Amino acid sequence: PDNNAHVDPEWDGWPNGDFSCLFSLDFVETHENLRVHWACETLGGSANGSVQGETWQDGKVTRRKCRGIIECTSSTCAIIVRPQTRARGIQKQLSEACACGQPLLHQPCDVTSILHTFRDGVFYQNGGYHHHSRPTVRLHMSRKEKDQFTKIVQGNPGAGPLKLLVGQPGIEGPGDSVADITPLLLNSERIKYERRKILKDARAAAGANFAEEFTAFKEKYPNFICDAQFGNVTVIVMQTPFMAAKLVKSSVDGEAVNGIVSDAAHRVWMDHNSLLIVSSTFEPTRLRCWVPGLMSYSNGGTAEHYRIHFFYLFRGMARECAARDIEVADELFANVVDFSAAQRKGFILAFVDFWVEHAPGERTITELLDAAPKLIKGCAHHFRSQITRVKKISGVVDPSKTDIFENFARKLLSCKNIPEFNRHATEFIEAFPRAESWIRWWMLPAHACMLFPTFRVMTAELWDSIPETTNAEEAMHWKLYAAIGRRLPLLPGLKALFKFAEHYQRLFDATLTTHEDGVKIYYGPDPQRWKRVAARLGYTQHSRHRARKVSKNDGRPPDTGKALLGKRAKARANGKVAAKPTKALDESMQPMFNDLPSNHALRDLRQMVFTRVEVVTLAGYEPGGCTLLSQQRDGFRQSLVNMPRLKLTMQDFASMFGWLYHIIDIRGPQLTPGLERAISYFRTTSVILKSCKGSPENHWQLSKIKPRSEYQLHTELCERYSGDLRKWFQDLVRVNKPSDLAACWHAQDGHVFCEGSAVQHEVILNLPVMLIIEIGDMRASNWSIPGILSPYASNSAASAVGLKYSIVGHIYCHMGDKHFIARYLTVTGLKKKIFDYDGMKHEGHAVRNRTTKMRGALTGPSHLLEGIPNGYLLYAVVYHLDGGETAQKFFRREQVTQAAKLGLTF
Repeated sequence: PDNNAHVDPEWDGWPNGDFSCLFSLDFVETHENLRVHWACETLGGSANGSVQGETWQDGKVTRRKCRGIIECTSSTCAIIVRPQTRARGIQKQLSEACACGQPLLHQPCDVTSILHTFRDGVFYQNGGYHHHSRPTVRLHMSRKEKDQFTKIVQGNPGAGPLKLLVGQPGIEGPGDSVADITPLLLNSERIKYERRKILKDARAAAGANFAEEFTAFKEKYPNFICDAQFGNVTVIVMQTPFMAAKLVKSSVDGEAVNGIVSDAAHRVWMDHNSLLIVSSTFEPTRLRCWVPGLMSYSNGGTAEHYRIHFFYLFRGMARECAARDIEVADELFANVVDFSAAQRKGFILAFVDFWVEHAPGERTITELLDAAPKLIKGCAHHFRSQITRVKKISGVVDPSKTDIFENFARKLLSCKNIPEFNRHATEFIEAFPRAESWIRWWMLPAHACMLFPTFRVMTAELWDSIPETTNAEEAMHWKLYAAIGRRLPLLPGLKALFKFAEHYQRLFDATLTTHEDGVKIYYGPDPQRWKRVAARLGYTQHSRHRARKVSKNDGRPPDTGKALLGKRAKARANGKVAAKPTKALDESMQPMFNDLPSNHALRDLRQMVFTRVEVVTLAGYEPGGCTLLSQQRDGFRQSLVNMPRLKLTMQDFASMFGWLYHIIDIRGPQLTPGLERAISYFRTTSVILKSCKGSPENHWQLSKIKPRSEYQLHTELCERYSGDLRKWFQDLVRVNKPSDLAACWHAQDGHVFCEGSAVQHEVILNLPVMLIIEIGDMRASNWSIPGILSPYASNSAASAVGLKYSIVGHIYCHMGDKHFIARYLTVTGLKKKIFDYDGMKHEGHAVRNRTTKMRGALTGPSHLLEGIPNGYLLYAVVYHLDGGETAQKFFRREQVTQAAKLGLTF
């Protein structure tokens, strides 16, 4: 430069003075086209120049004019405002007062810099000195500041803006704040922007240059990538010579740690569909732990992906055998895998591919296909965890028989021969018929030969020498996550996997006696300390300790249900259905149905409901149907047909709930306490009290407590209650509602013995948990259907125990086709989902309704309900009692109390 005293060779953004300087193209790009911090307006330049000019005189000309500063007119105020670059913007700034209240003054500056941009760089001409202070507000970071910030972000990509601003946590507290780099980074929004830009640019650069970077990666680590193919099936196979050497053992270990364990990790890559397939082997001499033998990136989990992985596993082992003069035998390839069909098929196809390449013509394809399954062993832990899962499904396994179920299932693993296995499996299915499809899946030949010793095709010696689970590979996955992290981009992930593989070789080399830095890599005789713990205590992990009680902050008033409602809060929670509809079913239906006779139809109904609740998810219709539910439904229908008094066939048309009313119509000595309790789930009971004042002595008649007929509405009721279902229901349960009788009941054979006026009171003593209201003729009635139905208009104690009905669904009928369909509501947490069900469509599955609004779908005026198919009319509305049996007992006591106030005593 002509005057280098006025320009920083590192370009600090504050050029000042009368100088000229030629900057190279790299320098200009590094400093973002010589960006400055002065408040400059960009002016037009010459139209003749070009950025491709050979000299700076031929280059493109641009000019920057400094706009000075805006300062306060008060001599005691030091505020300096950065001016806008346009005259209109400056005038707007000047129209406003300073923060101290005084007027603002613009101090202009005439310094103009000229940039000549040409092929080799920029010739910069600065037009003089800035005789004003620097603006206190900077807009841009310098190159040095940006490099410092970039280094911190790249070193801590998981740190958010606030953590960067406060300082990275360390042993002695937070480290340096990024605000120490520049005051610009005191703004957390600016940190967020700059951080996101750095991370985004890094990922974009990795994607744009992946081919070149991947090639450079292979050249840097020439013995790591075995093969890489890209396309619909993308697989990158990785193995170091050390990994290949560990896959082939010179001797068989006495413990069941021989062979190979293979599984896929799902959370290594940023792409959620990509997997890391790992095959691990046990290193028995120095490390005494499982080490990775082959790793493969795959963009899916199909049989073709596993085929490539296993093929290179076999090929790598064969090459190692050749180098060590070991004969290649099938037993070397023995693997423990899970029960994925893709893994199994991929292994078999890879086995065939390998032997066709390695020893063509030695065996036929059929012989190879027959030999491959003899080398696969399934993970027994998967089976045991499935037992635990299924035994918790109360609709499949009675909660009182979970131990029996588990013992039955586990015994299948120890049967000595096939007849014994078949006999035991038959007994299992007879004891737990609803688990038949589950156990038969495990009994499929492809699965049974991998799991049950009775059906194994692998030799007994090989079976006993390899692990029985893939737990070792699951542990390897956790080591991977702990070592390299999760959700990694592809290329950084490959680099991390090389470091991970190198880690094991470094540990192995450190144990060699010839190693100059030989060290112990673990303490004690064996790094597998869990074995010693298990031998001494019988378990490897302590049970979870009881959570410590947390003291309540004394700065809070009583603000919880328990504090405000006391013991009643628990009863309310037990009956509440807001969390999940299946919870209400479990808490109300399960205990009430426990004491049913084993052959009663209501027990079959309970099992069918529980199976549907536990097995079917809330996702809606999925193609393929559900055989278990269809068979169970048809079996229940057949059991109804076989009932002696029902007199129906499978093809007959009957009312929607006629079968239910029939099976709960039980009276007299047949009504045991357990049966009465179960029937009360569906049945209303009442008592009739008649009184007459027609003689000197008033006389009364009290009927027995008996079931009340089902709730069937009609047009007259709709007119009486103006279509308000709430008013009808509250009047129904009201105790003080005497109705006149035509005459006294004292009469016989036409002879009347009392001329008095008689009245009767019907007192309802029990409400059902499942309330079914049949609407009647919908063409002549219009009812307002509420979401909540309460027997009492205002009763806080009743509300506390859940004495209110929540709507469950609708039944619709097409009288011409004689067919019923349904619409129902499910609630999970705060999310509501509405489903439509037609047993003749979608393979018997419910289909989720697009709307989530209750009004118009389930509540509101009945003639305005939306989405009902043509020809169908509303047949019935179904409600569920929130408080279950607890609410029933409260209602009974309340009704008796109300009756006593009127002089009615039972």
